[in-house]
Amino acid sequence: MNFKRTLLSILLLASGPVLAQSTDPVEASISLGYVGTTGNTETTTFNTEFLLTLRSAPWTHNLKFQALGSQENKETKAERYYLEDKSDLTISERQYVFGKANYTDDRFSGYDYQASAAVGYGVFLLRDDVFSLEAFGGPGYRHNELLDGTSEGEAIFSLGENFSWQISQSSALTQSFTSEVGEELTVSRFEIGLISNIIDRIATKIAFQARNISEVPEGNKKTDTQTSVSLVYSF
Repeated sequence: MNFKRTLLSILLLASGPVLAQSTDPVEASISLGYVGTTGNTETTTFNTEFLLTLRSAPWTHNLKFQALGSQENKETKAERYYLEDKSDLTISERQYVFGKANYTDDRFSGYDYQASAAVGYGVFLLRDDVFSLEAFGGPGYRHNELLDGTSEGEAIFSLGENFSWQISQSSALTQSFTSEVGEELTVSRFEIGLISNIIDRIATKIAFQARNISEVPEGNKKTDTQTSVSLVYSF
């Protein structure tokens, strides 16, 4: 856990959500949730998310990093890291082409890691000061590394959507879904979060995440979920 604590400290010094849609060249946000108990059972659970958007016309780059860790009586019960990058090249007001890649390291999934990359086409179905809805899809490739050293690779079709709703000046709802469909495996992710501003650049975020793998190594569950309440700092 020392590495994770060091990483979190660095991120906190750097810092996090922008509720309203923006054209700023750089946006960043970091959220952090923590639960600790002592007594008959000692538990420590944390989750963090770092988001970074870079705009340099005609490109928009979106980077996401998520981490989850949990210990019970000094025994690790969960440890997961997720890194994603999606770069969009604008071709019209509502259309773009993209390249994306992601990497998942989940110590309790039966896989050492999973990584994928894809290219494709995206379109904004809604885009104004209140609502934003985009859909995208394209071909790609996924590589799976199992804990026993076995490697798997296959062609995939990656598709997804992102939705945001600016409910008020101080609150917003965000939701996303992605699915990577392959002949052997389909990996899907769903996320939804409600962000509410507290003061200045500090907000709270109530979030739910679910990740499903259609086929998993024996002894592992296909679906992982996470519900969290976090503090968020944005700049």
